[in-house]
Formats: sequence, C-alpha cells, structure tokens
Amino acid sequence: MAVRRMVRIALLSAILTIMKMAVPIPNVELVSLLIIIYTLLLGKESLFIITVFNFTELIIWGFGLWWISYLYVWPLLCVLVLLLKKVIKEEFLIWAVVAGMFGLIFGSLFAVIYLPVDPAYALAYWMAGLPWDVWHGVWNFVLMAVLGKPIFSVLKRVI
Repeated sequence: MAVRRMVRIALLSAILTIMKMAVPIPNVELVSLLIIIYTLLLGKESLFIITVFNFTELIIWGFGLWWISYLYVWPLLCVLVLLLKKVIKEEFLIWAVVAGMFGLIFGSLFAVIYLPVDPAYALAYWMAGLPWDVWHGVWNFVLMAVLGKPIFSVLKRVI
C-alpha cells in the first residue's frame, strides 16, 4: 500500500507541474483547481502532493522569493479546502467561487514575503499586481465552474 501511495503522490505532483506550464497565458493555471480537487478526494495527503510539487518547481525554476511564497500559499489553499469540504461538499459552483476568491488574493499572499523587508514595497507590489489578481480570480472561477466536476469525476474513479 505504501508504494501505491508514493506513486499516487508522485504522479499527481507531476500532473500539477505539467498543468502549471500547459497554459501559456499569464495567471491562467489549473494548479488551484487541481489542489482543490486533490484535497476533496485525498484530504491531508494533498499536502504531500503540494510539497513534491513545490520542490519540483524549485528544481525547474531555481530559488527566488516567489518559491518561499509557494511554501505557504498552496498549503493554505489545501487547508482552506479541508476546512470547507464538509460544508461545500461537491458543489462545484461554490468551489468556483472559492477558487476565484483565492485567485483574487493570490498577489496579496505573495506580498506577505516582502513585509519584513519593506512594508511600503509589499503594498506597492500587491497594488501593482491587482489587475493580474483579478484576471487570475476570473479564470480560476471559470476553470473550476467548467472543468471542476468532470475532472473530479474522472479522478474519483482512478485514484
């Protein structure tokens, strides 16, 4: 059983990595959608998937402050889903709203890393990225509303 679990974690992490690069449009990604679905299906095991994904990103792209943000941004989404899944269940329109809201606050979560260095810079960083956060939130909502249930159904059968 341990081998099966390790393979599942590796495979689902690889899918996250591939899907992050698959869409060539800035701030349009399937990572948020997949983390929500993984967490709905696998619960806390998703934290292992996110950890492998984060280290894969480090290996591919190298170290930067953005990577430190990944260490808390993606686990935060997982924890949020863990807290909400008993209430929202499999209502993918509501999950679309959650995904959209997460996209809207994404830049502010990244700005947190700059607070100790210079709070004014953190605020400027966040404000400069607001249009991209709106774009990110809209696409997270659309992708979850359209693809959430079908992807959930497929993964529920295979994992």
